[in-house]
Amino acid sequence: MKNIPLPGATLSILTLSLISSSAFAVDKYVSDVIYVPVRSDKNPQASVLQQGVGSGTKLNFIREETGTDNNLWSLVVTPDGTEGWVRSQNLTDKPTAAMQLATLSTSSKDLVAVNAENVQLKEQLTKIQQEHQQLLTDTEDMRQAATTALNLEDEHERLLKENQLLQTHADYLKAENEKLKNTERFNQWVYGGGLILGGVILSFLLQGLGRRKRRSEWR
Repeated sequence: MKNIPLPGATLSILTLSLISSSAFAVDKYVSDVIYVPVRSDKNPQASVLQQGVGSGTKLNFIREETGTDNNLWSLVVTPDGTEGWVRSQNLTDKPTAAMQLATLSTSSKDLVAVNAENVQLKEQLTKIQQEHQQLLTDTEDMRQAATTALNLEDEHERLLKENQLLQTHADYLKAENEKLKNTERFNQWVYGGGLILGGVILSFLLQGLGRRKRRSEWR
């Protein structure tokens, strides 16, 4: 009498088989063929589960076996989750030339974009350097202007002090001039008074001499 596996044991075996199949699955790509059918079995006459998988489609490869036509067939899973068989000769381990070209084109576009951004950044850097140089020039001009303003203020203060000294000296000279004028007037007054006094004395002397002379004649 043979032992019949329990349903639970059968389910566990199937689960382990599926997990094992998924664990060792790798990616395959539909080669440069226009369309590839996915069949229910590794047989050219098996029913088609998905018609027309396009060139470059990424498939999840599970395992490979020999079919009834003595050709190699691959068990795969399509992007929409359909599991079936396709001829191994229609699969490749690498993306198709069209996909690689598209990737290359994208990389080239990215390179062009990076180069354009690089040129733009260089232009921005040049502009910033020019603005920085202009700021340095403006700062130097402002510093020189501030220095000139300070020098002008110092010169103004010096001229004010010199003007005050000149004004003081002028006031002193004016006072001395007035003093000299007063002295000269006094001297003139004394000289004039002396002349008048001398004239009066001389007149008296002459009158006295004239009287004596007349008396002498009378005698």
